[in-house]
Amino acid sequence: MNEVHRSAPAADAEATRRSQEVAGRPSALLNIVVLIVALLIGCVAMEVALRVIFAHSLDFSMEMWKYAVQLKRPVANPQLSFAHAPNRSAFLMGVPVSINSEGLRDREFSLEKPPGVYRVMMLGDSTTFGWGVRQEDTAAKFLERKLNEHLPQGYIRAEVMNTGVGNYGTVQEVTYYETIGYKYHPDLVVLVFFINDPEPVPVEKKSFLIDRSYLIAFATNRFDGVLRHAGVRPDWKAYYASLYDDERPGFQACKEALVSLANSTRTRGTNLLVAILPELHQINGDTYPFKAAHRKIENLMGSQNVPVIELIDGLKDRGAEETLWVTALDDHPNAKANDLISEQLKQWVLENANRSRSN
Repeated sequence: MNEVHRSAPAADAEATRRSQEVAGRPSALLNIVVLIVALLIGCVAMEVALRVIFAHSLDFSMEMWKYAVQLKRPVANPQLSFAHAPNRSAFLMGVPVSINSEGLRDREFSLEKPPGVYRVMMLGDSTTFGWGVRQEDTAAKFLERKLNEHLPQGYIRAEVMNTGVGNYGTVQEVTYYETIGYKYHPDLVVLVFFINDPEPVPVEKKSFLIDRSYLIAFATNRFDGVLRHAGVRPDWKAYYASLYDDERPGFQACKEALVSLANSTRTRGTNLLVAILPELHQINGDTYPFKAAHRKIENLMGSQNVPVIELIDGLKDRGAEETLWVTALDDHPNAKANDLISEQLKQWVLENANRSRSN
């Protein structure tokens, strides 16, 4: 009898321990669920906040991401990789951007060139596209207005087509002309060459989350910025200079594309001009760091009898370099710079519009 009484408290203690153990399991699981829900709510709140903050922003990285998501689409041709989605509009880098039915940031153009029209086609990247400026403040539209005020001899009207696409390189620009652009029968093709144009053609990938989440895009962009500031990635001077290593496949492809463009325009009797646009960080005086890279392009085009103009000549020493930038942190050409670019192009056109392209 006494033994039974002695074991009862032990049995009760064991039962209590087991009940607490069982009760503890749901409690731990509940804590995990609460934590996950709290994280999800936090992420949703940050997503909403970022959408509000960056609805109309001047943050280069986020605006470029919005540009890619809202106005670009993948294409089957690997030499293009992507193009503008027709008939789309967005508000980017403080300005409205509209794409026409043919994927150009411009008005509509007929394939057949009207009689008496002098038609210029400008090939290029975001600097030609007009990143951060209104459509009327792009170099193409400045040039169009100026040519219509001072028409080349024998013409009644001038048209300047802006075919620039952000993040395009030389291979993509030439591919556009040779597959689509030539159909517009331009009298003159102006390839605006920028320092990063020898980059390899990027592979355009679409991802459900990355293409929709401001939070993921923001985190990715800021992480990339941290790597750059930490020196894990090369600075802009070292990176751009490295693109012109003769052994790099990207530079080899760039040179092949330029030669191909020289041949394809020559075959069609179309004049070609290569206008080298400088990186606008350091152009004043005699301090420009990429003269050797520019010379490589000049020499190549010289071997093809293609004229080249150095746009730095009309841009440098016009005040602080920053006065030519879209923002203090984004050195894309602003309206002032595009006006200066167009002035140089206008002078060349008026002097060479009637030059026959036969050699």
